[in-house]
Amino acid sequence: MKEYVVYRHGWNAENQSPEAGLPEKMPVARIEAKSPEQACRLARSRVTLYENQHLSAEPAADVDARENNLNLRAESL
Repeated sequence: MKEYVVYRHGWNAENQSPEAGLPEKMPVARIEAKSPEQACRLARSRVTLYENQHLSAEPAADVDARENNLNLRAESL
């Protein structure tokens, strides 16, 4: 099992409004799962979605590396 960061996509005045300064893609959960699809299914029970919204997931290690500006590529010799 891997840890995934689940994102909610899509604006809605009830939970993710651009007027409130919230982005169109917003992290909403960290979940242990076997795949991104399973992470989204598990998050669905915890996250409010409206008709114009959907979920996606990325491996948490990739998100953390990107957010912390880590360069994980091997050095060229």
